[in-house]
Parts: sequence; structure tokens; C-alpha cells
Amino acid sequence: MQSTKARIHTIVSMLMAVSILFFTLVACTSNTTNVQTTNATAIAAKASSPTTSATLISSSTGTPQVQLGVQSCPTAISQLSYWDAIVPTQPNVSHVESVTCATLMGIPRLQALVTVRYQGTASTLDLHVYDQITSTVPMQIFKLQGLYKGSAKISAYNTVLTAEVDPNSSINTGKANAALTQDLFREFKWSDGAGTLVPITFPGIYPDLTRYQAENDQQQVNQGTDPWKLSATLVAQALATNLLQWPSSVTTTLVSGGGKQDVDAQVDVQSPSAGAGVIHVAMSRLENNANGGIWIVTAVTSDSLKISTPPAIDILSSPITVTGQGNATGGKIGTLVVLDHLYTNIGHSDVAGSTSNGTSAFSTTISYTSSFKGGDQEGILALYAYNNADGSIATATLQKELLG
Repeated sequence: MQSTKARIHTIVSMLMAVSILFFTLVACTSNTTNVQTTNATAIAAKASSPTTSATLISSSTGTPQVQLGVQSCPTAISQLSYWDAIVPTQPNVSHVESVTCATLMGIPRLQALVTVRYQGTASTLDLHVYDQITSTVPMQIFKLQGLYKGSAKISAYNTVLTAEVDPNSSINTGKANAALTQDLFREFKWSDGAGTLVPITFPGIYPDLTRYQAENDQQQVNQGTDPWKLSATLVAQALATNLLQWPSSVTTTLVSGGGKQDVDAQVDVQSPSAGAGVIHVAMSRLENNANGGIWIVTAVTSDSLKISTPPAIDILSSPITVTGQGNATGGKIGTLVVLDHLYTNIGHSDVAGSTSNGTSAFSTTISYTSSFKGGDQEGILALYAYNNADGSIATATLQKELLG
């Protein structure tokens, strides 16, 4: 009898050991699945960020990578003729000019940017973005038409960059077609919520207002042109000289960063004019590239002038109400100005304080009229205070906006 009990005990022990081993294996499998899901979520989140500059790494199980920048298209897809019937083009009217692929939706699957050029003096460009590009019928997820002498490309951040002529801008109005300059640059990024690409704002104020221009500038600097764009203090000086009309003898003080291995910097700039103030210039290197990236000003602030609303990197439409505070003299604080894609004044309004003198709050409505009627453009909301002695700009606050 004792021997039978011993055998039963042995069998029970073996069953328990098998159960423990089974649940251990299940737990391990579950943990592995969780790690893979977390990695996939992190990859998708990182791909959606316009400030990510590194190639995203796949998991150890071979999950496809979401890479930044232009990728090779499948061979058949890269043939221009492949898209003629899909777009479609019209013989002797339009033709497919280029096909470029990238992971524009932030997922590990290629999308195609297809550009179509039209004959005629305007040489207009349409652009189409397709998903499911290897299927029998690719799915169009974005379209932009009628870019005057336009061009389009994919950025290093998986956004679509466009360039075109604004015929009514300050540098093009009244000119013959052959003399028109491509001067309007826009950027579009995938939005899960909208289900398409939407206009976004590059944070830059100076020397480049858009990513299209900044990436072109970077290429020029890499080839030895405009080396001053690699110096934080020289960029701050150039901003004060060109946007505020301060003399070139301004004093620049590097407050933080700005070194060869830094990606951020703050420079204070002092005008030599009597009674002028100091501006604080914040900047970052393009694409956070400490290995030769150009400096881009992202904000200009002043101790005595503040804009509370609207916030920077907002979408504005005329008229707008601006609130903030500044130093009032005789009830006047300064002037609000809306600058367009060429830094042209397209609307301004005097700013009166709620008190006659000293630090004062303000609320001012300003209207502007854009020369470009085909959509949003990148611009600047500026608040200037003036020098009582000579009427020059004494100090300023500048913030980037998207102008509708």
C-alpha cells in the first residue's frame, strides 16, 4: 500500500512539474510579444515626429524598418510610364516627370510621390501621393495641383516639400513670365487624423523660413558657400541687420551653446543705437546635425515685449487678435506686423497699452492680405518697439506662424 502511495506521489509531482514548465513557456512567449509590440509602437511614434533625424531600428525579429528620407522604389513602380494610366496623363498636354518613394505615412511601407508636368508657359506641376503602390490599383492619399513653375521633393523627415511661383509676391508682381522667380515653399506631413498630408510649419525664422530653403542652403554650405551660416553669432548678427535694420556694428554675446558639437544656442544681440534694447535669439542646427549643420533661428524674444496669444507655430487667419505686454510710452507700445514668405509686410497695426506709461498689457486686432491665394504659407508675427531718439527698431519679438 505504501508503495502505491509513493507511486501516486511521484506521478503528481511529475504533473506539477509539467504544469510549471508549461506556464513558464506561456509567460515567456507573452513577454516576447509585449516587447515586440512596444518596439513597433515606438517605431511608429518616432516615425511620426518631424524632429527625428536617425534611421529607425527594426526589432531583432526582423520587423521592417521605417527609414527617413528617399528610398528606392520597386523597379516596376519607378518607371514613369507605369503611372500614365493611373494619374492619368494626357498626350501632348501632360507627362509624368518623376517618381520618388519614401515611408511618408510613418509605417514600414513605401508610398510614392508622383509629379506631373503640364506644357505651356506656366509649366504647372501637379503632385500625387499614392499608398499600396504595388497593388493593381494604387490608392491616392494626397493631391496638390497647379503649382506655377513648381517642383516637389521628399525631405529628410519624410515630408513632402513644394516650391512654386507666387506671381503676385513682392518680387514677382508685374514681371514677364520668363522673369518670374520660384519664391513660395511649403511642407506637408501625413496626419492619421486627417487621413492625408496636411500643411505644417518649419520652426525656422532666419536665414531660412522653410525646410525646402534650409535643405538647399545646407547643400550650398557643404560645398563651401556662405560659411557664416555655421556660426551662431554671425547668424544672429545677420538677422538683426537684415530683419531689424540694425547696423552691422551690433554686439553679439553667446549666452549658451553654439559650439561645434552643440545643436542649440542662444545669442544676445545689442544695437549700438542709443536707447536700443537687447534681443534674445534662440537657434538650433538643421536636423540636429552637430557635424556641419547650419544654424536656424527659431525665436526672437525681448525682456520688454511679449506676445501671449496666438502661440508660435499656430495657424492664423485674418483678422487675428494678439495679446501680450510691453512698455508703454504715452499709451503706445509699438507695432504688430505680419510678414509673409518673403519677409514682406502684409499687415500691421499700432499697439496701444492699457495704461499710459510703464509695463502694460495689450490686446490688438490686426488684418493682413496675402499675395498667395492657393493655400497656407509660412510667415512671421512680429512685435516691434521703436527708439524715441531716431525712430529705429529698439527691440523686437518674432515668432513663426502658418498664415492662412
